[in-house]
Formats: sequence, C-alpha cells, structure tokens
Amino acid sequence: MNPIRVRVRGIYSTALSKIFIDEGYRVVQPSKIAEDRFNIDEEAEFMPYDIDVFDREDKYGVHILASRRLVDEIRKIIHKYLFDAILNVESYSVRGIYKGRVEAIDKVKGVAYVSIGDGLIGTLKLHDESLKIGDEVIVQVDKISVVFGKPILTTRIGLAGEHVVLFRGEGVKLSRRLRIKGVVDDDLKSYYDILPEGFGVIFRSSFKSASKEDILNEISNLIRKYEELQSSVKSSPVWSLLVEGYSLMNVLFPHDSKIVLDDIRRKVTPTVSSHHYFKSLGKLQSNLVDKIEEAMKLGFNVENMVSELEHFKRKFIGSIKFLEHVKLNGEVVLLGNIEFVRVFDGGLEIVRRVKSPGIYDGLNVARKVGDKILTTIRFGDWYYVSKYYSSDGKFIGAYVNINTPVEIYPGRLRYIDLAVDVCIKPDCEIKVLDLEILDNALRSGVISERLYEFIHYVIGEVKSNVVNEVLNNTVL
Repeated sequence: MNPIRVRVRGIYSTALSKIFIDEGYRVVQPSKIAEDRFNIDEEAEFMPYDIDVFDREDKYGVHILASRRLVDEIRKIIHKYLFDAILNVESYSVRGIYKGRVEAIDKVKGVAYVSIGDGLIGTLKLHDESLKIGDEVIVQVDKISVVFGKPILTTRIGLAGEHVVLFRGEGVKLSRRLRIKGVVDDDLKSYYDILPEGFGVIFRSSFKSASKEDILNEISNLIRKYEELQSSVKSSPVWSLLVEGYSLMNVLFPHDSKIVLDDIRRKVTPTVSSHHYFKSLGKLQSNLVDKIEEAMKLGFNVENMVSELEHFKRKFIGSIKFLEHVKLNGEVVLLGNIEFVRVFDGGLEIVRRVKSPGIYDGLNVARKVGDKILTTIRFGDWYYVSKYYSSDGKFIGAYVNINTPVEIYPGRLRYIDLAVDVCIKPDCEIKVLDLEILDNALRSGVISERLYEFIHYVIGEVKSNVVNEVLNNTVL
C-alpha cells in the first residue's frame, strides 16, 4: 500500500514534516530547504498530494485540507504529539459543489447570499443580474474561503483530478511550480484538442509526474464527471452536496504546542528557543530567527542575538491594550478597557473597568458600570484569576479562567480559553461553570482526551489551592 502523501508549507513545516514522516507519510512537493533537510528524492517533487498543510494567515497554527476519510487519522496524529492543539473542522466542503438557494441579494455590495444546507450561508459575487431571491443555483466553495473563514462561493465550477482541474470557461493555466520549472503553453498544446468547447484546464504541479496517457485519461474522466454532474442537477434536491471537496481543518497551536514543535524541529536542524513563537510575530522577528539559526549552524556564539529577540517580549508588555480571549471554536473576543499593567517577577497584574451593565454569571450579582477587575496572570500557568470589586471597593467575587498559558504579542496578551471557569463567591461558595462545553469539545474532537483530563486536573488544583489564596486576599 502506497503511503499517504502530504505537502507541508510555512513556519511549522520542518516540525510537521518530521511528524508526518515519522508516522509513515510521504512528503511531496517539498521546498528546497525541506528537500535537503529530509533527503527527499527528486521523484517526490511533482507528486500529487492527499493532504495539504499551510500556515493560517495569523501564523497561530495551520490549515489542513484533506479528504473527509483522513480527518480522524490526522486528528489522532496531531493530538498524539501536541496534546493541547485545538482542532476545528469546518462544516462546509472546500471545493465542494452544492445545489444552493438564493436567500438575499445586496446590490450595493454586489453579492448574493446563498444557503447551501446545514444552516450555512455563503457569499456569491453577482455576475448575473437576472438572479433573484428563491432561485436555485449550482455553486462551488472557493478555496479562498480558507482565508475568510466562511464559504465564499463561485458559479465557475471546477472539477479537480490529481493532475489537472477542468473548469467551465476559456483558458489554460499552469501552477506556479510548473512555471518556475519552465513549462510553457507549447508543451501543453497536445492536450487542448480533447477539451470540449467552452472548457478550460489548469495543469497542477503533479502534471510532470504523470504520463501523457494518464493526463488524457484524467481529462476524459473529468469531462464525463462534468456531464454526470449536469444530468444530476435537476433530480437533486436543494441543499445537496453534489460533489464532495476537501475537509478544512483549522489547527491552533497554543504555547505548549509551539514548545513541542521547537523540540521536534531541533532534532532536524539547529533551532533557537521559542522558534515558532518568534516566527509567528512578524517579518522582523522571523528574519532575526533565521540569522541566529544560521549562526548556530556555523558554531558562532548567539547569546547577544538571542537577547535581542527576548527584548521584543519586554517591549510588547509596555504596549498591552487587550486580552485576546480565543474560544475553543476559534472565535476571538478582545477584552479591553485596561487602565493599568503592573509587571512582577513571572507575571502581570492588570486593572480593567466595567463599561457595560449586566449580570456576573455564576455570582448572580449585577454587573455595574465602574466595577473594577483586578486580573493576575502568571506566565506558564493554565489559569488566571480575576477579582471583581464594586466602584466603592467592595469585593463582589472572583473567576478563575482555565486557559492555555498566556503568550505576549504586540499590544495584547493571547491565550485559548478552555471553556471552564471556577466561580468564587465572597461566602466561599464555589461553582465550576461550562463543563458541558468542554464535554462537547471532547466529543467533537476539538480537544484531545489528554487535554480534557489535564483540564480536570487543573480544576482540582484551583479548588484545592487557589480558592483559599483568593479569599484570603480580597482587599484592593
């Protein structure tokens, strides 16, 4: 049985390639650096891939595109090595073809909103002025949906094989990798005659790994598949998935995942401490990391250069304006209204003010404008403590937020909220909130079983040790 083929790109590529190789996968279409580091043979350069791994836009983790049958296997591998990784699978199929229905039209923005099933609404750019609400339309989820985090639709349907993509419309396109390798239109003319009128083709990088006969057969099969799609449209009910595409997996790497990935990368090539954290900060820090690691290869003392890297962390602390509270589903909530930040050895103390009224969940006390929040964060801890006070200094209660260790980024402190809070009332009553969200995250594979068990361990530690500390120090 042939190994599963994976293409890996981005700042996590060396560590993730090592993981996949150790698990028996084959890395294909590698970068030149990866080719050298893993001694990948030339044959793999243009091989098609089953799994595509690449950076998220924010560099906090990766996107993984794969067939649905591989999702559980990939999840097991990620959680085997990175117990705290957060993995969400989108409910829509990237490059999937749907029979949708137009639900609304915004002529000012030039878009139609199309339902494609399971409560999903995608955005379709208006090219057909005759389109109206209630119309059924055949659409495909564009790959750019990966960037926007929601289905971006197109009526320009493309059917992908291993080596080519057949699409309705005129034109011939080549992958970037083929262009770099000098493939030109003249090399492809022999394939044009087989194309029906009104169809175009994209030649994928793996084109060079296939024989002419393989390519011609694939184009023929895609033409037949396109004809079958057209004939099935009328008989298929609205909201049908007509052709399955790729499952999109959004993977977040919290603090501890990055440390493990550093260690894995270090087995392959010299790696500075906190490599993946600094690479995620931006171009300036990323370039400095590259220079340090190049110097490490040559045997130079890099202590001063590493100190320069660490300087960025200290600089960021002075600019903190938000707590970037990332939920398990990937939603980001910015907690602002910061009035003061005090640095102490190993952590920070932050003072915030309440700006809107409401109710403190768990405490069952009214939240009033002007209430003060005193938050204590210790780096490396899997929780932080927020004490709440009325405007006249009376202790209202406290929450212990269970989360991944906090990371410092420009203007903000970032962590992934692990759903659970331990609520502490002034009368010593303790409540653990939102355990059902944690249970759902485990059942759906968002978190690993090891992380689930560890969170319960942290809850126990908080109830045993932190609660008394909070109640014994309630004076502002």
